Amino acid sequence: MKYADIAIQSPVFKLFTYSFDDAQNISPGMRVEVEFRGKKRIGLCFATSDDPTPGIPPAKIKKISSVLDQKPSFSTAMLKLAEWMSSYYCAPIGEVVRCALPSRMLKSNSPKTTRASSPHEIRPEGGISTLNREQAAASAEIIRSSSDGESRVFLLHGITGSGKTEVYLEIFGEMVSKGRTALLLVPEIGLTPQLTSRAVAKFKDDVAVYHSGLTDAQRHEQWLRIRDGKAKVVIGTRSALFAPLERLGVIVVDEEHDPSFKQDDGFQYNARDAAVMRAKLEGAVAILGSATPSLESLYNVKAGKYSKLEMNSRANFSRLPEITIVDMRAKQKREDRNKSEGNRKKRELCALSPELYDAIEKTLNSGEQTMLFVGRRGFASLIQCAGCGEVIKCPNCDISLALHGNSGKKEKLNCHYCGYSIDAPNTCSVCGSDQISPIGFGTERIEAEITDFFPSAKVARLDSDTVMRSSTRRKILNDMRSGKIDVLIGTQMITKGHDFPDVTLVGVISADLSLSIPDFRSAERTFQLLTQVAGRAGRRNRPGRVIIQTRQPSHLSLVSAKNHDCASFAEAEIAQRIESGYPPFTRLANIRISSTEKKKARMAAETAAEIIKKMLLESRSESGIKLLGPAPAIIEKLRGRYRWQMLLKAPSASALSSLLKNARPKIESSLPGNVRFGIDVDPLNLL
Repeated sequence: MKYADIAIQSPVFKLFTYSFDDAQNISPGMRVEVEFRGKKRIGLCFATSDDPTPGIPPAKIKKISSVLDQKPSFSTAMLKLAEWMSSYYCAPIGEVVRCALPSRMLKSNSPKTTRASSPHEIRPEGGISTLNREQAAASAEIIRSSSDGESRVFLLHGITGSGKTEVYLEIFGEMVSKGRTALLLVPEIGLTPQLTSRAVAKFKDDVAVYHSGLTDAQRHEQWLRIRDGKAKVVIGTRSALFAPLERLGVIVVDEEHDPSFKQDDGFQYNARDAAVMRAKLEGAVAILGSATPSLESLYNVKAGKYSKLEMNSRANFSRLPEITIVDMRAKQKREDRNKSEGNRKKRELCALSPELYDAIEKTLNSGEQTMLFVGRRGFASLIQCAGCGEVIKCPNCDISLALHGNSGKKEKLNCHYCGYSIDAPNTCSVCGSDQISPIGFGTERIEAEITDFFPSAKVARLDSDTVMRSSTRRKILNDMRSGKIDVLIGTQMITKGHDFPDVTLVGVISADLSLSIPDFRSAERTFQLLTQVAGRAGRRNRPGRVIIQTRQPSHLSLVSAKNHDCASFAEAEIAQRIESGYPPFTRLANIRISSTEKKKARMAAETAAEIIKKMLLESRSESGIKLLGPAPAIIEKLRGRYRWQMLLKAPSASALSSLLKNARPKIESSLPGNVRFGIDVDPLNLL
């Protein structure tokens, strides 16, 4: 009789001991079926032993019901990664396993797999490219490091259009030639087709795609294909971190600064940071690529943990775009072009400054393309009564309802958080006035205005309302790339990684939206966002131009973006973080408590805070940790639940981890029914 330590899909932190016969031939990393609390559950074996866990009578140890794998689903390195993630993020080990494995592998009776989307169905793009001097130097340094057997982390800081993708593919080619594998993580599903087509042109059958946009059957089949060594290069989003590649040589996290790498619900982890740890455990090289590196990565360079490589020229020797900041406070009403009262009224409501309007007109006349970035989807941010000032809010969330629907469609008020929707009213429910009007601009409204002002232009919109299916997203992007679209309007989807050769104008409707978010990272995110969207312009021989509309024209993030000055922005922002005691100079954890009852949420949060305060007073090891709060979350009510939170600031990750490990069971045992509790380590969203 032998024994195995099993992780169960359950919100518990420990492994459970089960017994098995020699004939079952179980090894770490295999899936098994066990009985747990009276039900059949799928578990993952983490360790085997000839002896049972001390203190547990062998007679009380249950037997493993069946073995589901002929070979391990998890390598030794991946088991260690799962244990590290459980410890670092203070999450049950079973939750980590659930996040890591395809859903079909967590069911005892999986249906037969169907054919997965093959890279063959993606048209190869481009041929053999020649690296320029900067690309060649960066590639050579990383390849040399991998040849020396070092597990190093490189921050590849390349300006927009510098050709970081070519560097990745060059390194992948070197790895594959040596019998090793490569993993490329991207922040958005929409970026995978373009990258995959380029990878297929180079690696043919050796490419696999893995992301949440695939069906359960496709994800399962791709997983098996990767595990069985039929793919040497894997491209995917956050979940591809767990792709079962063997002999891993390199992990690339492209656009490493992007917050999409952080999972905000369920098991909350940062795929970028976990990728660095996986590379270390696998003896692989990690590459973090970005034109706007996160302050955390820049800090790690300064601390000697990462090596920085720079590419300061565009790959095709084109110049960075000229950026103009337009002060919307001084905006003059547009001249009456048609001498028409109706048109005058429309233009007074227009979100476009004269500078941006004229630039769009000139770009269209030149046969070139324009991209317009809008921070919100929908027609308007909210509707408000002019009589009493009432703003219609979602009954489930502390959020105003956004106006949707235009051009003959029935207007709706939608909540972008919980999905609540009602018909837009004609009168105010409070005072009965019919003077209710839309406030603010969303993608729908900008689309309507562009179509109205430039009726012959081919206009398209790219946001989460228009791309419910990945095929729709691909069509819009392909139409843009082939020149079938003159003006593309979108949210952050259009800012990331896209390479459209004929885009010479980029307009930012309002740079103030991201600055207004009450978060210590708002300036950093604004700088990154503006730099990234500006980088879509002028990527070929024709010069690009960017127009940023704002009511804060002297803000450091805008001025730095205008001057393409990442260094000065980072220096100033880091000084601010030091003064205020925020990351990367401290470590944070956000403890959130919620209930459908407002009073219960408050009382539970206050109880949790008292538990932590007592622990901080009693323990010297946690000295230096500060507790901020508890207080209602910035968005107090969300999806029908009232939310309170408290923030822990710690001088080190180890001090924070120690406190959370001891505090979690005490807090959980203090909670009444109908109260939820969660811990977010290294939070990126404090709303």
